[in-house]
Amino acid sequence: MSKTPMQRTIEKQIKEEQKAAKQAQLRDRAKSIIAGTEIVSGFRVMDREAEDMLQAILEQYNGNDKNYVNFTTDNLPEHLQRSFFLECEKLQMYGVVSSANVYITGAMITLSETGKRYFTDKEEAYKREEEQRTKETETLKRTSNLHKKYDVFISHANRDKSEYVDLLNMAVKRLGISVFYDTDVLAWGDNWKQVILDGTADSEFAIIVISKNFFGREWTEKELHEFLSRQNTSGQKIVLPLLHGITLEELKEHYPELGDIQCINSDDYSKEEITIFLARELIKRYRIE
Repeated sequence: MSKTPMQRTIEKQIKEEQKAAKQAQLRDRAKSIIAGTEIVSGFRVMDREAEDMLQAILEQYNGNDKNYVNFTTDNLPEHLQRSFFLECEKLQMYGVVSSANVYITGAMITLSETGKRYFTDKEEAYKREEEQRTKETETLKRTSNLHKKYDVFISHANRDKSEYVDLLNMAVKRLGISVFYDTDVLAWGDNWKQVILDGTADSEFAIIVISKNFFGREWTEKELHEFLSRQNTSGQKIVLPLLHGITLEELKEHYPELGDIQCINSDDYSKEEITIFLARELIKRYRIE
């Protein structure tokens, strides 16, 4: 018995609905895959199967001005033949294919300009990302080196330790300031000269406790000249002279190079006040950086 026009109409409608449902499932599947792909320097990198499919299409492209490719699936790997409809859908969503009229053994495909240069653009995107990563790494290194290991180095004569400098060191550390103080830093077996020289390089500021005991001592004066050399080279304040039991005239007599540097006197300020002065200098330095 032949089908009535109504039956044929219903069957046609059912087939169209099934086809639309299948196409919708295909689009949803394609969207979910694309949503999970990587974006590199603003460039979306396609999934591996889509890339393999695009590469195969480009190999069959003859360079015509209209970007047409009469693509056949003969040489495709089996897994791409099975997902051919899905891959064509993805390529259109990625924007590398303008249109694809898909049939069982191939498709009539129109490449977009984006598709023709996809692999070149991908390489350039990764190159930009690498350059950006290198730049960020260098910035991180510079940032990590902005602040030195120690906030302050306390340079002094050994004879002034117990009477004054030990107590100054304790006052400074109570404020949470990182101090290079030889008694705390030097350990059994250390090359003390090298440790001290390293400490001068690793300290942001240097409090130079200058007393009569300081005058003429080889290593105290070496420390002073190390810091003065750094200060003159960088043009940044480093040396903080603290006069202890001497006058400004005596300082200038022994160290005329300190004559233009503002000093303070231990007789005029408590150790706690001196610590506050140091903290202010550190705040200004780190705020500027």
